[in-house]
Amino acid sequence: MYSILFFSRVCFCSAEFKRTRLYSRLLAAISVVVFCCAASAQEATGRVHAVIISGGMNKLMNHERYWNDCAFLYRTLREDYQFSKQDITLLISDGGEPGRDMLLADGSGFASSPADLDGDGERDVWLPATLQQVEASLTELAARLTPDDRLFLFMIDHGDFDNSMQQPFAWMWGGGRLYATRLSQLTDAFHVESISLCLGLCHSGGFIDELRRENRVIATSCAESEESWACTDRPYDEFVYHWTCAVSGHDPEGNAVHADTDGDGYVSMAEAFNHACQHDRREETPQYCSIPEPLGEQWYLSSKQGSGIKERQMANDISSRLICYDLQGRVVPVQKERERKHLKKINAKQSSPLSPIIIIKP
Repeated sequence: MYSILFFSRVCFCSAEFKRTRLYSRLLAAISVVVFCCAASAQEATGRVHAVIISGGMNKLMNHERYWNDCAFLYRTLREDYQFSKQDITLLISDGGEPGRDMLLADGSGFASSPADLDGDGERDVWLPATLQQVEASLTELAARLTPDDRLFLFMIDHGDFDNSMQQPFAWMWGGGRLYATRLSQLTDAFHVESISLCLGLCHSGGFIDELRRENRVIATSCAESEESWACTDRPYDEFVYHWTCAVSGHDPEGNAVHADTDGDGYVSMAEAFNHACQHDRREETPQYCSIPEPLGEQWYLSSKQGSGIKERQMANDISSRLICYDLQGRVVPVQKERERKHLKKINAKQSSPLSPIIIIKP
């Protein structure tokens, strides 16, 4: 049984003595958490790998909002979910080459889409989203991932419907067509724990019939017969913008977004879809499929060891045994949002003099 003590850093006569006791307890707390994390890693060794695809077709059709959608999601995976760069495959237009491949949102002309998606000064995009490269990258990745791993595939693009073949397709860079049947074949090669897909393109709902399988969650921006639309007030695509805000917990400017409707501290694929549907303001009908049905409510983005489902169960088990006290030693309720952050990052790097410090005390 453990309990948590929250208190503010204050100065008083015996500050040095109490600080010494504080540090010793904090070190003990960190040891306990490290031990728990190690045990979790031994229990499940898989991970989630993300694939972000933006074909764009050509520079006349490759809108700046596509790049914005990809960059927002990439920052979410790297900063909010702590994905390593090795666990994200990026296939975007011309692959980050210096040529002008992107139509600017203000209509002023063309620009080269930045290869640095998160602004850290390092090139992130190396692979073009040609049909050949997308097929090669997915084939290589399918051979590399294990049955303990999970796959998350995100695609933002122009979509169309081939009446002769009676199926939708996505336009890849250079004019290649990624048909729903071909994407189905490529994803069928993945022998992983489960797969989640988020597709933001016209006619994307038509991909569901080809992609639906056991242990898959699929979200699309519109129905098979519909077009997918851009936001009217910002350079993003409507559905995927709200979807990414949901899983991020904030918009691109850092304003909080609350999509965790069950209050468990995590945003599932089902919660992200519901949030995007509720906030979608354009004439499109987002589609959703989860097999089995509860999977979407238990599938979480995560770069840690093990699946998001198991991580959530572990976090809930820990939190159910925690007791919080205020400065006077009175029991106070645990706030789930803050609890989630503290369980994820229990450390001594508190900078503000009024920031809470967590001590796990036997």
